[in-house]
Parts: sequence; C-alpha cells; structure tokens
Amino acid sequence: MLKYTEGDQIINGVKIHYYRTGGKKPPIILLHGATDNGLCWSPLAEWLSVKYDVIMPDAQGHGHSDRLNTTLKSADPAGQIATLAQQLNLIKPIIMGHSMGAGTTTNIAVNYPDLPKAIILEDPAWIEVIDPSKMTPEMKKEHAERTQALAGFAKMSREEVLAYGRKFNPTWSEAELLPWSEAKTQFDPNLFKNMLLTGPGYRELAPKINCPTLLIISDGGLVKPETAMQAAKLWKSKYPFRWVQIKGAGHNIRREQFEKFKETVGQFLESL
Repeated sequence: MLKYTEGDQIINGVKIHYYRTGGKKPPIILLHGATDNGLCWSPLAEWLSVKYDVIMPDAQGHGHSDRLNTTLKSADPAGQIATLAQQLNLIKPIIMGHSMGAGTTTNIAVNYPDLPKAIILEDPAWIEVIDPSKMTPEMKKEHAERTQALAGFAKMSREEVLAYGRKFNPTWSEAELLPWSEAKTQFDPNLFKNMLLTGPGYRELAPKINCPTLLIISDGGLVKPETAMQAAKLWKSKYPFRWVQIKGAGHNIRREQFEKFKETVGQFLESL
C-alpha cells in the first residue's frame, strides 16, 4: 500500500494540495490528467517510491486544490508546479504527466528549462491545435458530447462512478478504479467551460524541449506514430528523445498495460 504525507502550498493566492512519499531519494513529480487527482498515480507511485521521492499534486480545480473561476484565467499549471518544486526544495526533479498533465509537463520543460532533469509524457494532447472559428458543426457536436460526458461525473456519487468505471473499463485494477472514482467526485466542473485545445501545438513546443524526453503512446490513444515520428524530426536538443508505442491500450496507457508501462518507464529512468 502506498504510504505518503500530504500538504498544501499557496502559490500566487491559489492553494495547491499535494501528496508525497518522501525519503532522501531523487524527486519525481507526477501530474495527472483532467478530472483525475494526484492519488490517481497510486499504483505507479508505489512502485516508484522504492527509489524516488514521489510528489503528486492535485492540479487547480481538482482534488483538494482550490477551484477554478469560470474563465480559467487564474489557472497557470506550469507556473504552479514550477513554484511548488521551488517551495518544496526539489532539485532537478523528473516530471511525468498524463494527458492534461503531460501538456503541463511539456510547458514546464519549455518555459522552465532549468527545472526538470527529464520528462515523461503519457499520451499528451499532441494533436493539431483547434481553431474554434474553423470547427465544423460535427466537430462542435463531438466536442460538446465529450465534455458533457466528463462533466456528468460531477453529478454522480462515488458508488455510481465506480460502477461506471467497472463496466466501461473492465481491464482496470481496483487499485486504479478506486482513486479514479474518488477524483471524479472532486473536480471543478468549471474545467469544461473552456476545453478547446488552444495555444502552441507540439510542432512549436517539441523543438524547444531541452532535456531527456520519453513519449509513451498506444495504438488506441491520442498520439499517433506519425506524430511521434514528426516530433523526433523536429527535435533539436542534444539530449535524447525517445518514443515507445504500447499495444493494447487507449488513452489511459498505464491503467490498461501497467506492466509494460512500468517496464518502459523503468528502462528510461535507468538510462538517465
């Protein structure tokens, strides 16, 4: 069972809650995806905690961190994590993120290049940036249905969410489902008031990363092999860029192929 302490840090007036396994070990920060929380990393964190001091923040609007406002203007995920690392005296942490958290990890590497020792990205939203003015009616409908489905979790009890998870994610372990279902009762629905993908895309960001990077994709996730290969062509850093595709998984790669995910991450960590 994962053993951890928890605490809060105030960053530019925003409370960021975090969990930490501790010990005199190299630090690794794990950044969760949208509607998850820090403890959604628990199975992987338990494995990592043997060799690492694992820090698992709740992003703003998630878990026990402060809520969002309706415009999301107060949210600065990359800056918040960079400041959290400074406040916790973390020296050159490895940073790993999933989905939304992988986007934050990418932005940290670009905007705070002296911070991470290395980064690991689990199926980030490395897709073409959406221009809202150019969205077709079909794209708008698909987007609305997707965000409505995710926002609907906030109206369900934990038991209802857990039953949903067991039904639609039958390959997930209970160790994954329990924190996942708890997180779905905690996130701020304001998250979905501005869910269009905007800002710099991977074509602009990948050449600016300057640390060892591992991109983990699957055969059923967001990032396609063509995108990973394109990112490799755009790579300019002297540090290595590696990408690995894990078969038999969707967007939640570690939850669906846990042992293969551990093996992939472990090999990368050993190479640092």
